[in-house]
Amino acid sequence: MSRPTAVNGILTNKNELDEINRRLKQNGIDPRIGDQAKLQELWHLFARTEADLLTSKQALSGAERQHAVEMQEVESYMEQVRHLSEERDALTQEFEMENDQLKKDVEKLRQEIADGKREVTQLLIQEGFMDLADGTPSEAIAYFLVERTRTMDELREAKRKAASSPGGAITTSKQVQEVLDKERKIMEEEMRTEREKVRKMKDSIEQIYAKELNKVKADSKLKITSLESQKRRLEQEARHHHQKTRDLEFEMDRLKKSLEREKKERREEVEKLQQQLPGSPRDLNQSELSQLREAKKKLEMELSTTKYRLKTGEEDKHKLNQRVKELTESLDTEKKRRSSYEGTIIKLKSVVDRNKKLVTSLEDEKQTLSEEKSALQMRIGFLEKDLQELKEQERSLRNQTTSLKSEQTIIERQESEIKSLREEKEQQALKLQRTMVSLETERRKCLELGEKLTSTEEKWEQIVQRYKNNEKDLANKLDKLTRDLDFSKSELEANHQRMHQIQQEHDKQLEDARGETQTLKEQLQQEKGLSNQADRHRETIKELEGIVDELKKDRDVLARELQIMIGKEQKHKEKMMSIEQSAEEIKRLEAQLENSVMKQSSLVEELSEEKKRNQKLQDQLNFSQETLKIAEQSTDHLKESIGRKSAELVKQYDWSKENQLKLENKVKSLQRELDEARSMTHQDKTAVSWRLEREEKRVKELEDMLTEKKEELVEARRESGRILMNQTRAEERAQEEARLRLDVEQRNKVLEEEMTKQWTQLKDLMARLTANESAKQELEVQLEKQTNETRQRYSEIQQVQAETNATTSTLSVVQQRAQAAERKIPELQQQLDEKSLRLQATEAQLRDLTSTKIDLRTCKDDINRLKAQLHEERIDKSLLNQQLEDAKQQVAACIEREERLRHENSDMKHRLIETQNKLYATEDKSKSVEDMHSLAEQGKKSLRDQVSSLQQEVQRLQTELMQTSQRLDAQITKYEEHKLHHKNKIQQAREIFTRHKSVLADSLMKLQQDLNTTNAELQKEQNNRENLQKKHDSLLEEHRKLLALHSDAEEAVRDQNRNVSTMDYRVKYLERENGVLQDRIDTLSRQRVAMEKLIREYRLEKQKQEIDKSLLVSSSGGLVFPSSPLSTLNSTVPKTTLTSGLGLSQSPSYISTHDPRFTNSSHSLRSSQPGRIPGHDLSPANRELLRSPELSNTQSSDEL
Repeated sequence: MSRPTAVNGILTNKNELDEINRRLKQNGIDPRIGDQAKLQELWHLFARTEADLLTSKQALSGAERQHAVEMQEVESYMEQVRHLSEERDALTQEFEMENDQLKKDVEKLRQEIADGKREVTQLLIQEGFMDLADGTPSEAIAYFLVERTRTMDELREAKRKAASSPGGAITTSKQVQEVLDKERKIMEEEMRTEREKVRKMKDSIEQIYAKELNKVKADSKLKITSLESQKRRLEQEARHHHQKTRDLEFEMDRLKKSLEREKKERREEVEKLQQQLPGSPRDLNQSELSQLREAKKKLEMELSTTKYRLKTGEEDKHKLNQRVKELTESLDTEKKRRSSYEGTIIKLKSVVDRNKKLVTSLEDEKQTLSEEKSALQMRIGFLEKDLQELKEQERSLRNQTTSLKSEQTIIERQESEIKSLREEKEQQALKLQRTMVSLETERRKCLELGEKLTSTEEKWEQIVQRYKNNEKDLANKLDKLTRDLDFSKSELEANHQRMHQIQQEHDKQLEDARGETQTLKEQLQQEKGLSNQADRHRETIKELEGIVDELKKDRDVLARELQIMIGKEQKHKEKMMSIEQSAEEIKRLEAQLENSVMKQSSLVEELSEEKKRNQKLQDQLNFSQETLKIAEQSTDHLKESIGRKSAELVKQYDWSKENQLKLENKVKSLQRELDEARSMTHQDKTAVSWRLEREEKRVKELEDMLTEKKEELVEARRESGRILMNQTRAEERAQEEARLRLDVEQRNKVLEEEMTKQWTQLKDLMARLTANESAKQELEVQLEKQTNETRQRYSEIQQVQAETNATTSTLSVVQQRAQAAERKIPELQQQLDEKSLRLQATEAQLRDLTSTKIDLRTCKDDINRLKAQLHEERIDKSLLNQQLEDAKQQVAACIEREERLRHENSDMKHRLIETQNKLYATEDKSKSVEDMHSLAEQGKKSLRDQVSSLQQEVQRLQTELMQTSQRLDAQITKYEEHKLHHKNKIQQAREIFTRHKSVLADSLMKLQQDLNTTNAELQKEQNNRENLQKKHDSLLEEHRKLLALHSDAEEAVRDQNRNVSTMDYRVKYLERENGVLQDRIDTLSRQRVAMEKLIREYRLEKQKQEIDKSLLVSSSGGLVFPSSPLSTLNSTVPKTTLTSGLGLSQSPSYISTHDPRFTNSSHSLRSSQPGRIPGHDLSPANRELLRSPELSNTQSSDEL
């Protein structure tokens, strides 16, 4: 161990001194320096450490603030994550709810389908179709359709047989039955095969449907599982992040606490050091320095650790931010998936809706099948009746053959008319081809309108396709109508053959007649409906024409606005061109002014040298300046005249070559005038040279005027400055105009976009109109079909109702009227023959109506096509007119702009001339005659240059005028060609329209004639109906009588039922009242038992009291009889009962019945104590029992 040495009174170790010296050497200080220098160095080190401590504290405070901010940000991120997790939970719940709802809907649909199948099977079983009940409804429908076709074929064969051999018809019912049995067997075999086919189709459809459902279910399950897994994963991640944040918060709190503790410790140490340093700065030991060093090292280590922690915190923050971003992205993906799931849900809903629609369609088909079944049953009955009457109607068939021949002639006529219509159709197709060729020629000519023409070509193709589709639809409708007519004929012939079977059921014949009257009414209604439909179609055509006209007007207005905007854009462009030209002229003038300023400065320098020469030539210069002014004014006038004349030429619209020749002549005359002006200037020069010699004497007088001219020079400089200011202002105006130009261009772009949008909207509207027209036609066809079906169903329903009513009314009177019906059979047969003839006539009329409908539709299509052509031609005309108007406006605007620019240029030139004159006046006074000559020659040269430039401008304008005139001529020729072409088209359209109009008028006349004939026949039928109605009224009266009797009987039964119900009600009411009284009796019995208990207790207490008294009396020496306490007790008991609410009769009876000892002494008790208060000696418990509500209730019931 080294001994300590004393240094200035301080004991130090050798090792420490060596370390101090080594440290001083490191810092660049010699260790041989004195102790004071070493102390100073140590003091500096201490101060530096204190500064480092302060900076470290500040850095720590800043780091803490940053950490707090970062923690707030982390908390905000965590709140966002929590919010997003909540949203995710809500979304998953919504998906689960939607899936549950979809499952419920699917189950409901399955149940509905099953119920529908059950109902169909029940109906088939009820009707006896057990084989069909085992199959599907589609098989049943196919079976019925096959039966329908079979019956149709049978009817056709019967017709053919009747036509070929009327005598060889089936006469016996046995043969008919055999034929029917054979045909049934054949049809059953066919039905079996078709059932198998339908079953296969059904199985395939069900398999496809099941596969689709399984796919959808599997997709939904996969999606649900994926969502649930994602949900769990996100929840785990959220929990993990939450734990991380908690850990980070805990670490941050711990770090904060540790830092605060260390700060406190360091502050305490610093304070101690500060206290020690000022008192004894020289008493620092080596141990204290070592402590300071260690403290400094610790601080440095802590700073490094804090920096590392801050870095780690920033990295964690960055990681959290990235995680939050990833979570947001995952949420976005989940939202997208949700949208996709929503799409799948919507698809599932659409599938469910389709299934519902299928179910409804199946139900409708079921209803139709049931209705058709009932109708078939009715028809079978009618056919069986008709077989019996066929024998008697063979004679009528012979008469019908003649009518059929007449009908054949009518059919031949109709076929000839159809052929003519087809020929007209072919002609129209040829015309359409011609129009297409003309359109192609127009396309080649009109290249500028190519896009519009392409759109029109597409429209034409759509119209042609629609026309072809309409033709196909019309052909299909004709086929359907022919089939329906054949079917009706076959049905009529079958009815005539089977009329022999209606002899036994004569009442049903009346019902058949009623049904026929109803069918005739329906036919009338159909004819009226057709007429109404024709009127409606006309009205709709008129409305569509009005709509088309309005659209045309809107389109014309939009086209005009477009052209106006284009004109405005061109005007703005021309303005900008003029502004640019003016800017160029201003630049040129600025250059001239700069040159003049330079010349002026040189002239000012030369003024002192050439004063004498200026005095002599001053007057001559003034004169020459005046002449130059006159020449310039003449040139300006010439320019103005040229401008006016060019404007006049522009205003002329014919742009003929004669006017151009005139303009050239005028230009030549102007050139001559310019040459004359030049000769005059030469003459003036000679005169000036002659006068210069005369005016040399006056130069001396002008020396005094030089001073004044100097002042004028100053003023001229000021004016030149003003001119420069004006030039800057003009430049600023030009810039503002450029900005305005840009704004205008932007507005024009916006307007162009809006116009394109409007054009697209117009195109969409036209497409929608065409779609609406096609949809309207389809809806009309569907309406016709639906109206026919509803009428048929309504007629069948009426027949069923009539049958039910007739069966109920005629069951009691069938036997009485059978003989009368047999007598009326021949009359009814004759009526049926007449009605069959009328039905055939109505069928022919229906054919005519179908042909007229076809003609009307074709005419409508042609009219619409022609209207579209006219509309397009009008649009083209309006566009051409607008283009011409725009060109005219542009020409007028150009002329006006040229005039304005010329006026402005003339004004600027005048101003420049004035300034130049002033400058020249000052310069000429200072220059010599030679300089003046040179200046004059330069001015002439400038004038010549200006004249040449003006000539070039005139030539350029002439060439532009020629070009514009040629363009206008070309446009006018094109316009005239288009005009002629459109006129020809309009004439062709008018001719077609007149032809169609005449055809329509003829068809309408025919229809009116047919309607008149049908009205006459209907009047006859109405008379027959009135006769039938009278008979029906008589039957109805009898039926009413029977109904009245039946109603009387029903009323009597109802009265009895009412009496029985009233008696039952009374009995029930009495039973209820008995129950209420029984309940009251039970309550009274309970109260009585309670009172008896009280009375017993009261008696016992009284007996005890009397015994006590007797004992007291006996002790005093007196004798008491045993009857005295009983008398007192009896005297008190009834009074207590009165106060308690019980009657007087209850307590005595109770006493007399239960205790016979007190019966004899009751009177004595009442009389012995008359003045005693009842209930005075009772106990409080007994008093409460006496005051109880049960006792009061018993009192009130007893009083009642």
